[in-house]
Amino acid sequence: MYYLLATALSTAVLSAGSPLGSRQLDPCAKIVNQAWSKPSEVNSCLSSFPFNATLRDNITDVLSKTFLQFHTSTNFHLKMPDPFTDDTIDLLGECQRIKKTTYKSDFELHQDVSTTVKRLGDSHAGYVNYCYDSLFSTYLPFPLAILARPGVEDVQDIHIVPEASGVVTSEFGTEATAIWQAALGGRDLTEACFNGAQIVSLDGKDPWVVVDTYAATAGGFQAKTTRQNGFFASYELWNYNMGGFAQLALPTRGGTVSITLVRNGTTSQETYSVPYLSRLGSGTVEFIDAQSLWANNCLPTRKTNGGSGSDAVRDLKMKTVAGLQSSGEEDPMSKPAKFQRVPIIPPIVDGLRETYASLVYDEPQDIALPEHLLPTGSVSSYGAVEWHVLENGKTAVLWLSSFDGRTNEVRKAILEGLKTVKAKGTERLLIDVTNNGGGQLCVSSFLHRALAGPQPGLDVQPGFDGSVRAQDLPQKMVAKIVTGGLPEGDTSYYNPSNYRDTKGRDFAASYNWLDTPINLQVNGDWGYVSPIPQTPPDTRPFAFENIAIMGNGRCASACSLFSILIRTKYNVKTVVVGGKPGATQQYCGVVGGQSLSFVPLNAELKSLGLKNDSLAPPDFLTNSYQAFPLLPSTVNNPRAIWEDVSKRLWPN
Repeated sequence: MYYLLATALSTAVLSAGSPLGSRQLDPCAKIVNQAWSKPSEVNSCLSSFPFNATLRDNITDVLSKTFLQFHTSTNFHLKMPDPFTDDTIDLLGECQRIKKTTYKSDFELHQDVSTTVKRLGDSHAGYVNYCYDSLFSTYLPFPLAILARPGVEDVQDIHIVPEASGVVTSEFGTEATAIWQAALGGRDLTEACFNGAQIVSLDGKDPWVVVDTYAATAGGFQAKTTRQNGFFASYELWNYNMGGFAQLALPTRGGTVSITLVRNGTTSQETYSVPYLSRLGSGTVEFIDAQSLWANNCLPTRKTNGGSGSDAVRDLKMKTVAGLQSSGEEDPMSKPAKFQRVPIIPPIVDGLRETYASLVYDEPQDIALPEHLLPTGSVSSYGAVEWHVLENGKTAVLWLSSFDGRTNEVRKAILEGLKTVKAKGTERLLIDVTNNGGGQLCVSSFLHRALAGPQPGLDVQPGFDGSVRAQDLPQKMVAKIVTGGLPEGDTSYYNPSNYRDTKGRDFAASYNWLDTPINLQVNGDWGYVSPIPQTPPDTRPFAFENIAIMGNGRCASACSLFSILIRTKYNVKTVVVGGKPGATQQYCGVVGGQSLSFVPLNAELKSLGLKNDSLAPPDFLTNSYQAFPLLPSTVNNPRAIWEDVSKRLWPN
């Protein structure tokens, strides 16, 4: 996974000779003290940073070299099969196009780069620019959902969510509410006036046309249906996701959206021009003008490019000698990057660096699920792992919002939860993976093994054998490692001791596992690939026909590895709640196994003395980081959804 997060002009760009020299004319100074701003005002601020060809060339060089040497999607997406043809893109060719293009501003450059990378539909191929992405977050007061008509479930339309007034009241405050209410003819947003209203059109268009336009560049997932689902409001454990209609990472070009709707209890159509409102993002470093905005949010930091592992070891030793407390918490690399969920460089457990595979996010998820929608009565929990028992006493629920956390503790939570719900007499298991962005591959495999029971080969590999992209630069990295080129105290994802053969045997520390690579042609382009603590239960806890996996389709990376394999191997039931009526939900994977971010890869190149190799990507000059229907009574209400899905799947 490449968090190719980028943005930072050199300080010379904002020199005294800059057109932003006077704060009176500074569009960023104008909005800094405003609780809420118009998107046009935010656009003026972000567009004030001039285009810089050096930064353009740097960004495209980092992206193209990283994708060429390390990322498997690059070749596979040159020609995608049905029904994923809309994910076809020549990413390296697009990087060259961008490198030859002159833009009106640095912000316009970022928009092109961001949209281009998202066209891959690969949740591991994220590019986030901290100068722009969610520097300000932009909102509408109306999260949307696809709701079926009670009693006539074949009739499904797009509606404002029933909880909209509660979200507005708790999250946006009186100033934003007053602005929106004025645009809505004075109708009280804090009441249920617009809750559940049916959407007739958006900007005069069929709402599904707007959904499809969003899905075309939303990124993250190969399946169009999954990207469509991101347009709508949803939950992620205790967080509330406004959806792509009501929350945007970048300010809109237009200041309003025309919404034609039919309110509950009425039959006539009403049209309102609803303004977008932008506020400072929760992760933005404070600033007073354009100069300080750039200095505080845009310049590269250690978290942007990383240092060699030996630098970190040396710093740790110096702290210890000085009598200072040395803690992983003090190391910025041990924490997630902005908006992300997993550490920039994961910790080492039992001598091996933990392996994560997670979605890349470009906006914060910091809105709380309304209290009345929170499920209560969990029987066992740890972090993102929650266990519940439904009212019938027969169905257990594993609410799994991610595969993140300390490996041993998450495994323990899985086993203790299984033991608890079985002791309560449950016979069926419903697993809710709504908005599960992935996490640790080992946890995903462990859960697979725990549910499948002991089977030949599962304790060696409860998944599938894999290979890695073995281009020239990774080959050089492994060659350096096996000949003693890795500094003392450093670790590498390419260390042979991290891997096993297809029979579960560890590679020797001196084994060059990328020699000799297999020559593989993908879509006419040649590349190289590599040659092929807790004890899980000794019995299967639930019969496969009594296991079901449900969610909104947005189950990524390690989550999709778990759910797709257990579905295809054992015919376990799967349910997507919501989604466009009549649209076929697709199973699809991300090409490639282990996913890495740019920072640890860059740090390894430095540790191995390969940073100056012509194949190596340069450092960033910027601060960057590469269905069942829903009802009004069940939407975004986890407990109500579980009860409804359980009754539909197992009516007896």
